Amino acid sequence: MNNINASSKVLASAASGIVPLIIDNQGDADAIFGRTGIHFKDLDNPTNELDLGEFCRLFSEAANQTGNENFGLHFGSDFEPRRLGAIGYAAISSPTLGAALRNMETYFPAHQEQSSFGLIRDSDMLWLSYQINDPRIDSRRQDAELSMGMFLNIFRHALGSNWSPLEIRFEHNRRTNPKEHERIFGAPVLFGRRTNALAFRRSDLDAHMPNADPYLFSIVEAFLQSRCQLHANPENFAATVRNQIKLNLSTTVPTIAEIAHLFDLSDTEFQQELNTHRLSFKVLLRAAREELSLHYIDDHDLPLTEVAILLGYSELSAFSRAFRNWTGMSPQRYRRTRRHSPQPHTI
Repeated sequence: MNNINASSKVLASAASGIVPLIIDNQGDADAIFGRTGIHFKDLDNPTNELDLGEFCRLFSEAANQTGNENFGLHFGSDFEPRRLGAIGYAAISSPTLGAALRNMETYFPAHQEQSSFGLIRDSDMLWLSYQINDPRIDSRRQDAELSMGMFLNIFRHALGSNWSPLEIRFEHNRRTNPKEHERIFGAPVLFGRRTNALAFRRSDLDAHMPNADPYLFSIVEAFLQSRCQLHANPENFAATVRNQIKLNLSTTVPTIAEIAHLFDLSDTEFQQELNTHRLSFKVLLRAAREELSLHYIDDHDLPLTEVAILLGYSELSAFSRAFRNWTGMSPQRYRRTRRHSPQPHTI
């Protein structure tokens, strides 16, 4: 599914309701669709595959043609989780919000290719991070804003319509007054960040989903498994393991047994999966630590000794040696370099 030479795909369910919103904004749907490779009939079946680049262009054209530069933001904020199709039903039929997010993380490649969706642990809060990884797609603003709006509604489905995240971040630069974004999300909104992310409290994960349905979940999971073929794709499997390591990495380093348990596998079965995909738990742990270190190091208010502890190192010197191996420079020097960088590397 993730052949870099093939076009990235997204299920048509992600565009459900775009035509009525175009009409509400006094737009010309025929003209907008005519500028993309997507046709009206492509949206008839929610399981149809759309070219992800054309999908992003569709919303960019809608924003331009209607004159509503927050078109994607409004589309996402009004989007009911069930309209996302299988991935949406997998979320709302899960028992808790935590389970919903883990299921979305596991099966997101079945919904949208060459994109990342995952949780990152940050002290007493978590970040839900999302980004398109396909380098050929550069028109991402509308997609980022509609996607974060959709994810917001997954949280509000469990926590109530008045729930608000701690902070929202977007990778694109600010082009408008952020008041509309802050009104919709009910939180501070920052732009020009490394990725698109939503911050929330760890305790939110325990919230029960009001429409939990094990039978429905078993049906949609079978569909998602058939599309995703998670354990047949080394890239997806490796990314999922790294995300679970990052989520559980703190003052102690998660063991292979603990991560295996999260996949409902025995230690032996999990090791067999790693071997099948020619993966090493030690290498994945190192990659997870490196990714998190680059996140923590950009928080200049966070002492390096604390960064080391958050990554499971007992001493700053051990973290410094590892960081030098990753980047070729010490954490202190890297932090000074990033302080003067015009492109923030934070989430």
